[in-house]
Amino acid sequence: MPLINNQGVNVEVTESPSTYQQMRNDILEGEIAPESKLSIAVLAERYGSSAAPVREALSRLAAEGLVTRRGQRGYWAAPISADEFVEVSRLREMLEVDAFRQSIESGDLDWEARIAGARHRELAVRSRIDLSDSEAAVQRTRENRRFHMALISGCPSQWQLRFISTLYDQSERFRRLSLTSAVDSSARPRVDEHEQIMQAAFKRDVKTACELLRLHIVHANEQVMRTLFPNS
Repeated sequence: MPLINNQGVNVEVTESPSTYQQMRNDILEGEIAPESKLSIAVLAERYGSSAAPVREALSRLAAEGLVTRRGQRGYWAAPISADEFVEVSRLREMLEVDAFRQSIESGDLDWEARIAGARHRELAVRSRIDLSDSEAAVQRTRENRRFHMALISGCPSQWQLRFISTLYDQSERFRRLSLTSAVDSSARPRVDEHEQIMQAAFKRDVKTACELLRLHIVHANEQVMRTLFPNS
């Protein structure tokens, strides 16, 4: 939020994230484990908030499916299951690949610039060596999301983009938990699938680009299933 300081110069003031945003991030990034009891008093202390914003945040997150309410007993972080992940993944793949197709067909130079910028950020984060393993996992997850959202940002349907964003957040919750559970989360794929997808998109090769994105999503989902649900 821009303000004018006493020297008459514009300054940028960054607002602190809300209780809702902090709690949502902690659930999505695995800081709050699935099926954890969510005590209003404990959460208020954790986020330096009063009880009212915590209750509002819990209600909003319950509507998003990230929190469950059990009668009069209170709130819990939503559980995870293989069936839920499979369903979320199926819908995400269907909608995201279609949105990517529309983006390639209607995307302009600004769309290409958003993809290139997201790709640059992703590579920069990958190269950082000053992050702990947990910090690196969180940063890479965020940049991965930024890249995927840039790919489909040329889709003209705002409703479709909203649905995809919701599905992506849900699937990333599973993926973040799988990174935490993996024996070696630092291993990188031999093929840079993001680079292949970007180059095919820039060439406006709709068929190849969409198939590459579909396979990329499938490969990532298979890894989550192997890590979180090895017996499914």
